[in-house]
Amino acid sequence: MVSGPALGPLGIVPEKFDHVWFQQLVDRLEQIHLLLSQPAETGYTVTNGTTNRDLDVTGDTLAETKETLGTLIDDMVNKGMLG
Repeated sequence: MVSGPALGPLGIVPEKFDHVWFQQLVDRLEQIHLLLSQPAETGYTVTNGTTNRDLDVTGDTLAETKETLGTLIDDMVNKGMLG
């Protein structure tokens, strides 16, 4: 995970081209990109999941809803969206 100071506003564009300002902008955008491209850390371990991806929200029981949520979390971990 990328760490460092909190990223604030990108700043105000100078009236004339400023190489230093431009490089700082690129560096900050790279930091933002690295931060946003990291998978979210969940700490979840799914047990008793299901491969059923059908969820009838008007009729399913709480147990079925939990199984479907577990499958969704597993799918997101397998796709690299969650750590």
